[in-house]
Amino acid sequence: MATPQKTSLPIDNNLTIQHLVNQHNEPHTTHYDRTEATIHHNEQTTNVLSKRKLEDQTEHTNDQQSPFKTTLTPIFSTSDSHLDVPFWKKIMSNRPFFEPKEIGNFSLLNRGDTKECFEDDRYLRKYIYPLKTVDVKFDCTVGESTFELQGQNKNIDSLLWWLLRHKNEYYQNGRFTFDFLSWRGVLRLIMFTLFEKLSDYLLAIVRYKNSYFLCEFSTDLQVKQESDMTAKHRSYCYWGHKFEDYVTKEIIESSPSPMKQYTGVFYSVLDCYRLLYAAEMDCVIENKSNNDKNKVVQEHVELKICSGNSLADLPFNYNRKYAKWWLQSYLAGIKTMIIGLRDDNGFVNKIAPLEISKMENAT
Repeated sequence: MATPQKTSLPIDNNLTIQHLVNQHNEPHTTHYDRTEATIHHNEQTTNVLSKRKLEDQTEHTNDQQSPFKTTLTPIFSTSDSHLDVPFWKKIMSNRPFFEPKEIGNFSLLNRGDTKECFEDDRYLRKYIYPLKTVDVKFDCTVGESTFELQGQNKNIDSLLWWLLRHKNEYYQNGRFTFDFLSWRGVLRLIMFTLFEKLSDYLLAIVRYKNSYFLCEFSTDLQVKQESDMTAKHRSYCYWGHKFEDYVTKEIIESSPSPMKQYTGVFYSVLDCYRLLYAAEMDCVIENKSNNDKNKVVQEHVELKICSGNSLADLPFNYNRKYAKWWLQSYLAGIKTMIIGLRDDNGFVNKIAPLEISKMENAT
């Protein structure tokens, strides 16, 4: 068997989403519209979730604007208030083998600015509490009045920056060694499409060197939702950032720095498709290796904050928020979440670990 030839990219120092788009006169876009429950493509519209009852399987009639329109029967029934079939149990019983492997990491300040990317762990956070339920008193409102909430940049330039630095590993014989590249959030959006009731999304999909590069862009609805965000909702977002500071820092700053991100790069195979994607990682816990007591093993954990007095208060069996949490952890191979249980005034009174497997079994 011949050894794959390592080649250089013809664009050694200029691989950006804009460069990829420039390779095509009309890059392919995909827009999911929740009001019509359709995914719109440049040249066709495919209905991915019929809002009719399951027994009504009549196909949509073709129209002039959408010459190719297909109706797919929902996998299972949904309603606005709950999932008739628990989300993750359905996935668990039918999903193909999927095992994400962390192949790299980097730190960044801005996803869209490669000058603020660093291939090290300078922004890696460590969880400083024992992995058990602990009573605490965190005032997550501290610094809120001076904090300016900024939306997350969806650009993939920083991920392309990392890819260029590892081109000899993932670009061979004139083609990439993966089929799809994106942020984890894009994969989560696609996986959650059947259940999304509140928003839409817009993806640019560029085929380059035999691989597909997926990049999300803001929609008009998303911009409006952000501008219409209530003061209470903004407080919830801030409290989440502040909670991360409390459980990962000995000395708490007046305001958190959510722009500082530690990013894991993952590789996995779904059926015959090879996925390369990156995800912001909250923090790690450190344990001694079973084989070498002098060696420290790091494990990623996810940090979340929500209202309640105990884990028993969380409605895992019908709230879609927790399904998104599960997807987020599943794609990064995370086995444990740390839940901050807060009151309505922004005080976290208890932190508790939650195993992802228990979330699946909660229903």
